[in-house]
Amino acid sequence: MDLNVKAILESAKATAAAAAEKAGKMADVATKKAGDMAVMTKLNLQIFDLNTEIDAVYKEIGKISYLSFVGDCSHEGELDDKYAQISERLAKIAEIRETIANTKTTLECPGCGKECSKEDAFCSKCGHKLS
Repeated sequence: MDLNVKAILESAKATAAAAAEKAGKMADVATKKAGDMAVMTKLNLQIFDLNTEIDAVYKEIGKISYLSFVGDCSHEGELDDKYAQISERLAKIAEIRETIANTKTTLECPGCGKECSKEDAFCSKCGHKLS
């Protein structure tokens, strides 16, 4: 085989191997990002569900308050339980939001709103201190 043809084939082989390696790394990154997105979506859905439950408890509190207003005081003892249910759900929402914040690899600059890496000390756009 001609040496020039052999050199071209070796070069093509090396290029294909490098491209395959980079494609594999990109697929790994995409898979990780998709997994992270799925986790974030699940956490945000939990927050949505908890807020829906809180709204239902608020409605129940309103009904109990009205019944108390019209003279039916048989449900007044239930209010403390309803308040506790709301407090529990709000605490759970705060925990989930903290988990989301800790999971994110970026944060928003308070000065200009640009997304910056958590490792950055200053915003690359406006220079605002990030931590």
